[in-house]
Amino acid sequence: NQNLYATYQLSHFQSISVLGNLEARMVDTVLYDNSQLQLKAESPWEALDWGQKLWEVVHAAVPGYMGRQNEPTISPGLGHHDDYTQNHCFQKKTSGLLPPSPVLDSSKQYQNILKSGTLYRLTVQNNWKAFTFVLSRAYLMAFQPGKLDEDPLLSYNVDVCLAVQMDNLDGCDSCFQVIFPQDVLRLRAETRQRAQEWMEALKIAANVARSSEQNLQVTLRNKPKDQTGGHELRKNKRQSVTTSFLSILTTLSLERGLTAQSFKCAGCQRSIGLSNGKAKVCNYSGWYYCSSCHVDDSFLIPARIVHNWDTSKYKVSKQAKEFLEYVYEEPLIDIQQENAMLYHHAEPLAAVLRLRQRLKSLRAYLFSCRAAVAEDLRRRIFPREYLLQQIHLYSLADLQQVIEGKLAPFLGKVIKFATSHVYSCSLCSQKGFICEICNNGEILYPFEDISTSRFGDLYADLLQGYVA
Repeated sequence: NQNLYATYQLSHFQSISVLGNLEARMVDTVLYDNSQLQLKAESPWEALDWGQKLWEVVHAAVPGYMGRQNEPTISPGLGHHDDYTQNHCFQKKTSGLLPPSPVLDSSKQYQNILKSGTLYRLTVQNNWKAFTFVLSRAYLMAFQPGKLDEDPLLSYNVDVCLAVQMDNLDGCDSCFQVIFPQDVLRLRAETRQRAQEWMEALKIAANVARSSEQNLQVTLRNKPKDQTGGHELRKNKRQSVTTSFLSILTTLSLERGLTAQSFKCAGCQRSIGLSNGKAKVCNYSGWYYCSSCHVDDSFLIPARIVHNWDTSKYKVSKQAKEFLEYVYEEPLIDIQQENAMLYHHAEPLAAVLRLRQRLKSLRAYLFSCRAAVAEDLRRRIFPREYLLQQIHLYSLADLQQVIEGKLAPFLGKVIKFATSHVYSCSLCSQKGFICEICNNGEILYPFEDISTSRFGDLYADLLQGYVA
């Protein structure tokens, strides 16, 4: 049992600033009597986190706080080790009369905050940029660091979040993806633990938001027809179906029997089976549908491709077809994670893997060259930049191109452009290697299959000689 040394009322805080100097990791606050309270943190990031949390609770408790002005807001990127000095002044209390209604609405909004902190987002320029992310019960928002009083730069509805998953980017264990219908947020935290905390908070918030919507749907269905808001109901139902279908994207479907569905169509809830009409099974979900909700549309089944390399099309329901078309070009399938042995049994896929490995090596060369060169490479691969660095990630469209033999030639053209640049560029061509075992003077590049495999065979022979 320890006694508190001092207590401070939130209404007494006049300003909250964070000193981001590596030597002075401080949260500096000024109280109503111009006295100062300084808090020392273990790291500048923890200081920034404390400053943000203080700002949130003060903003919620005291609606009279307004935003800071004219302070620097540049944040260092990941891996930044130089000395830097930044002052983040989050809030200064205003004088005079307080605005009546808008501030009250804002305070209610900030009382719903579930989590906040600094995360790094991978931009289209392939750079990590720091943002202050705020997760509320309804939204995931991204602000410029130190500008929480301004409008968010990014805002997403939590209830439409499709998935939250780890993103094994270049071996980093603190990267994760937040997948929305129109965007895929690729984020990075300071540590693996913080990434796990954010992922857990996002999953809980999304589940709670969807549960609230489902409860709302039940209430609305009991209302008269002119008050139901049919468009919103259809939208919510479509989101619910999308979420449930996404969870079985790479899971082989099992027929559960009509009893499990109470002899009801999984789409419209009409009675099916026996004397009520023929039941049609959806090969994607394993659910049963009536003849109106299942019109024998055919589609590739992702799970059958991943687990059996079954490239045939199967009959699916209208709901499943709509979903598969919706995610057709989304990179949601990780072959290494789902079934790594598939590379040994599907030669077209193994050939594409080798090409993507070469392309990933070439990416390192071109991205360390002039910005115009890197931009040219992005343009040639756009909008599938994940092909450059996540060699096991595929969309359903990619897998279909592998099956049809179209993806390998496409990658070959990009590789031809990239290798031509490396050989002709005075900067990139100097980044080759010489075999330290045979030392024959031949320059080796990691993207050259023939040279590097020859080196691998030589090394294996040498190793065998040592063992003998």
